[in-house]
Amino acid sequence: MNFEGLIPILAGIFGLLFARGVFPRNPKDPERLALWRRKFGTMMTILCPLIILFGAALLFGLIG
Repeated sequence: MNFEGLIPILAGIFGLLFARGVFPRNPKDPERLALWRRKFGTMMTILCPLIILFGAALLFGLIG
């Protein structure tokens, strides 16, 4: 097992939670965050699961 695969897995989970609005719970500037989600949320929702799969492939030694 290559534990370097945990980095993209955790980053993908964090990005997905951020794009879905789960994190942060009490943002300092909610209007700015809503604008960011409107602009990048769809892209992040598509890319983050791919990053998680890439990390899983690294973790189990399928690539790299």
